[in-house]
Amino acid sequence: LMRTWKTKVSAEDNGIRLSTFLYKRLKLTRRQISRLKFIENGIRVNDRSCKTDYMLSEGDEVSLLLGKTTHDLNAPNPVPALRILWENEDLICVHKPFDLAFHPSHGHYYDTLSIQLDALLKQAGRATTLHAVGRLDKDTSGIAVFAKHPIAAQRLQHQRQQGILEKEYLCIVHGKTKEHGTIELPIMKDNSVLNRMMIHPDGKPAYTEYRKIKEGEDWSLLRVHIKTGRTHQIRLHMSSIHHPLLGDVLYGKDDHCLRLALHAASLSFHDPFSDEPVSITDHDDSFFDLIK
Repeated sequence: LMRTWKTKVSAEDNGIRLSTFLYKRLKLTRRQISRLKFIENGIRVNDRSCKTDYMLSEGDEVSLLLGKTTHDLNAPNPVPALRILWENEDLICVHKPFDLAFHPSHGHYYDTLSIQLDALLKQAGRATTLHAVGRLDKDTSGIAVFAKHPIAAQRLQHQRQQGILEKEYLCIVHGKTKEHGTIELPIMKDNSVLNRMMIHPDGKPAYTEYRKIKEGEDWSLLRVHIKTGRTHQIRLHMSSIHHPLLGDVLYGKDDHCLRLALHAASLSFHDPFSDEPVSITDHDDSFFDLIK
């Protein structure tokens, strides 16, 4: 199956070059336009293949071939048990369990989210090339987003940079925090410890907002929004104000929790082609079981 993006030329764009329309109106990068030119039927106007110096007229229909899905007979069996939260022709959002790596790395290949989702789509006859939009640490659960072709990925990444795409986290920390607060401390890699970050004036800027939604005798449940996506940002920032996350042996203490108390709970963005708002939520029982 082919994923085709079709759009009509308005009176405002009458008489402009197709290349200008793609770049300025549809916001494609020059690299994406170049790639489409070398795909058979990648760029069509009124159902005919077209060069990018073509002069457009009002009412013309521009069609772009964004990607295709195929049925892969060699897909693994059985299908991995992943929970799809939301999907359309361009994007797919899934629940990532805690203790599952996001991408293949040394020691992890098949037990990774991206490989398992790829296998699931192949067996369903919807095989495509997946492009992760952001990522979650291995110990974090919640919403993971993948684009099904490079143009959808680029447009969603742009929304991240503009602050249109927003993700909210839930975390449970030791102690009783203030009702709300902000943390602005720069973060950089700690080269003395493997896979550890640290607060340092030479680090990259990092901004975290939190609001308490519930508390117990010695814990607080927080809703967290981050304006920057630094590695381990929430974990490190909360530890820096003496409220480390439950289950965080790297920045806190060994409290014998069964998992890290960090969950990507909600996501909002605009559909990259229709501009319709999309809101997704995700629940994880293993997260809330920590404070039962």
